[in-house]
Amino acid sequence: MRVIFVRHSEPDYSMLDGCEHPENYSGFGRDLAPLSEHGRHLARELAKSESFQSADVIISSSITRALETATYIARETGLDLLVEPFFHEWRPDLEHLNYTAEAVAKAYQTFWENDGKLPENASYRYETAEQVKQRFLAALEKYRGYDTVIIVTHSMLMRQFVSQKEIAYGETITVDF
Repeated sequence: MRVIFVRHSEPDYSMLDGCEHPENYSGFGRDLAPLSEHGRHLARELAKSESFQSADVIISSSITRALETATYIARETGLDLLVEPFFHEWRPDLEHLNYTAEAVAKAYQTFWENDGKLPENASYRYETAEQVKQRFLAALEKYRGYDTVIIVTHSMLMRQFVSQKEIAYGETITVDF
């Protein structure tokens, strides 16, 4: 099975700053942010990629920035768009404590300093690299009937299958599973 990974386009988190209670949109609430205007432009251009012509279907993370990106690809290619909730972003907070941006940044730093493992002395629990990988692979099984799929997802998930440290908004990477 060939997977064309697509990192979602650029989100606009600033729209959350203007709401009445921005503290309600920290942590997982940030995942509700739509694409920025630049992100929409980038997604429209990305959707024209010739590499998508060989695909059978588009499967998107259910998080807004990925789903909005996938919608542009579906519109351009005419492919069916499926939503897969287990292709979501890395979870920096398995205990649902509604982390602040600072706590998420610390979890992210700790994740990379420990090669994706959770140190025994950690004061919080995040999803390890192995958990991200296994979550994705388990969910991927239900799509084995397709030869080539476009998966619109997030860099932390993608990075469990490629050696690149940085993945740009809208970047595509093909991996055979």
